[in-house]
Amino acid sequence: MLLVTLVGVSLATHWSTRGALLGLILIVVIRPLTTLVFLVGTKLGMTQRALIGWFGIRGVGSIYYLAYAISHGLSGDWARSMADFGLSALATSILIHGLSSQPLMTWHDRRTH
Repeated sequence: MLLVTLVGVSLATHWSTRGALLGLILIVVIRPLTTLVFLVGTKLGMTQRALIGWFGIRGVGSIYYLAYAISHGLSGDWARSMADFGLSALATSILIHGLSSQPLMTWHDRRTH
């Protein structure tokens, strides 16, 4: 919860519309498609694969990778740009998944019970 709050606060100085667009493309297109492809051959049904693709692992790991890059020499404008991109994409993910989790799980529960 603290990390999500810190991401929100950081947007005051690290907002990037392009980063948010990248986050949207990753969430809506790339992650669901790659999940569907990589889960072919499993016993999971299409609905389960779609939900895993939608929710998946959140982008909080991107903060780790950003911190790693900065601590290993990324600096200046590049570091600022990567922080803007990464934090905006992460905030987009948090917002979209936060708004969609309850309705999607309610839909899934009704469908399976």
